[in-house]
Amino acid sequence: MAGPAPRADAAAEQAARAAFPAWLVAAERAVGLITRAAFGLAVLLVLMDLCLLGLSVTARYLLNAPIVWSDEIVALSLTAITMLAAPRVLLERGHIEVDILTSAARGRLALAIRLWGSAAVAAVALLLIFNGWKTAIFSRMINLLTEGYLELPLWTLQMLLPLGGALLLPVVALQVAQTLTLWLRLPEAHDAQADGARP
Repeated sequence: MAGPAPRADAAAEQAARAAFPAWLVAAERAVGLITRAAFGLAVLLVLMDLCLLGLSVTARYLLNAPIVWSDEIVALSLTAITMLAAPRVLLERGHIEVDILTSAARGRLALAIRLWGSAAVAAVALLLIFNGWKTAIFSRMINLLTEGYLELPLWTLQMLLPLGGALLLPVVALQVAQTLTLWLRLPEAHDAQADGARP
């Protein structure tokens, strides 16, 4: 039994995406490489946390020798995991959205919603960069340390915020360029589809 026919708008968008200019395809590859590298680091950190937690539980309950700093390392690494993984999630459009609205939108309205979402992400990325940088510089100036056994310099962790914002910006720029290209080419794709449907 055949599946449901694809939406006309989805087919038109796929046709427009297939005609992306070479510079946009190259930009997509470059951004994809950056986000994959960052995501790979996030995965390594998750695996490290998993091993560290398993080792900590084993040491605590079987050997009666708890690793007192393991929970602290895991908690601190969550910021790095979030900042490193968020760009890949954004690139794959895996972020949270109001599906009942975005799935009902068609044509240029759907593209306008994407542009609005990209503007919101760009604003958050800029906040992470500027506020995170200022906070980290202040923490370094007054020599703040993390609470707990490790007492790491707090600014080294706060620098993850501007790093995350800097990783988000290329993804936003790519998606804005793609959306604007689709905006301009969507009518062409509709016309080409209509011509193909004529006998």
